Amino acid sequence: MDAKLAAAAVGVNAIGNSGTTNRLLLGILAGSSFASQLIGDASLSKRPMKRVSQPLAKFGAEIALSPAGTLPATVIGQKLHGAEIQLEVASAQVKSAAIFAALEAGSPSTIIEKLPTRNHTEIMLRQFGAGITTEADNLTIHVQPGQELLGQEVEVPGDMSSAAFWLTAGRLRKSWPLMS
Repeated sequence: MDAKLAAAAVGVNAIGNSGTTNRLLLGILAGSSFASQLIGDASLSKRPMKRVSQPLAKFGAEIALSPAGTLPATVIGQKLHGAEIQLEVASAQVKSAAIFAALEAGSPSTIIEKLPTRNHTEIMLRQFGAGITTEADNLTIHVQPGQELLGQEVEVPGDMSSAAFWLTAGRLRKSWPLMS
C-alpha cells in the first residue's frame, strides 16, 4: 500500500467502532514506511490498546497511545525485526496483529499463545502463500517473512449469528411475518 492510499485509509475516525479493524491495522502499519494515526469513535477510544501495542513493540514497532493506553494511536512505521513473543491475553485479534507484524520483520518470528484462539488469519495467509506454520500444541506459531503473497478467490460464508436474535424474536411473536 503506498503512503497516499494508506493516509486516506486511516484518516480521522476512519475505523469508527471496529476493534478488529483497529487491532489488525496496528500490526499491518507497524512495518510500513510511513506514519499513521488511528482514531476511532468515542466507544472504541475507551478500549485498552496496550494489549496490542506491547507485543508489537517486541518486533520493534513504535506505537504511541493516549496516556490512558487507548486511541488515538500514532504508528511510526519502520523496519521490524523477528522476535519470539508470548501473548499475555488470549485474543485472535492480538495474535493476528502480531502475525501481520511478523510478516514484515527482517527475520523469522515465533508467537506463543496463552490459549488457542481462532485461526482464521493463519489459514487465510497460508492460502495466500505466507510462510506460517502452527505446532501440534495449537499455541505456537512460526512466521517466516519475505514470502510473496498471491491473490486468491475467497468465498466468505454468511454469519447467522448476526441474525439469530431477530429470527428468535420473530418466532416468539407469531404476528411477525418471517421471510423464508
